[in-house]
Amino acid sequence: MTAWSFRSSFAIAVVLLGLLLWWQAAQAGAPLPQGLGDARWGMTAEELGRLSAQKIDPDDQFGYAEHLEQEPEVYAGATADGKRIEYYLYGKALYKVFIIHARNQREPELYRQMVQRLTATYGPSQRAYDETVFGLKITHTVWEDAVTQVDLRFGGSFVFEVHVDRARAAAKQTALKRKKSI
Repeated sequence: MTAWSFRSSFAIAVVLLGLLLWWQAAQAGAPLPQGLGDARWGMTAEELGRLSAQKIDPDDQFGYAEHLEQEPEVYAGATADGKRIEYYLYGKALYKVFIIHARNQREPELYRQMVQRLTATYGPSQRAYDETVFGLKITHTVWEDAVTQVDLRFGGSFVFEVHVDRARAAAKQTALKRKKSI
């Protein structure tokens, strides 16, 4: 192999590797948010209060969207366009945020539009699946990175966009399992 052909082969390999890395980065989309707006993972109840979030009575399991939440500490607020936002704390720190879109008779269309918007922002989802909760079919589309999970859900006349701090959610599940095993 001559020096010229080695150099040109090496240059072509570097260009192809660069294109591959660029394509993978483009597919990944933007990093997922670490919270929602001014609400960041790890914020305290006092900090959420500055965002006009009000505490929800933990005994009112229908006062918040995540009915299966164990040992809830939930605060709620609203966006300027009327969507309800719920902030879930674990260990005195924010770990989950629900954006609750109003009841909508055209819920499948809204859900599809939101999947398209989130895919355009974050890249392709990692998975999509259906589950049955309280007899209702709930469809999920999930995006994840090392820190955050975004789970877009629809069913029961609602569309939820749920942001979760993966590390705190895992710590809460581990603590609850330990509690049950005692």
